[in-house]
Amino acid sequence: AGKIRLKVNGPRGEEKIVDICDNMDQMKALTVMELKSKIAKALVIIGEMRVVFRTKPLEDKALLVSYGIKHMSVIHTLLMLPGGGDRPA
Repeated sequence: AGKIRLKVNGPRGEEKIVDICDNMDQMKALTVMELKSKIAKALVIIGEMRVVFRTKPLEDKALLVSYGIKHMSVIHTLLMLPGGGDRPA
């Protein structure tokens, strides 16, 4: 077993393989917030980002394994624009 990697689709349409940890034990403890930090470094993303696996937005405090994320899962990233919100105008 080698490093655990994810395939990340960046907000600008780029695709990158990102190393997220060294083994399954580390993977079991990894949170979405830690994943966001690794993605931000790898793709040079500044600002708020949302990450999605399959069609589900991921919550910062949740563990990656709770979503069924594993080696070479595909993660989508979306940049959050300042202002706005979910309220209809």
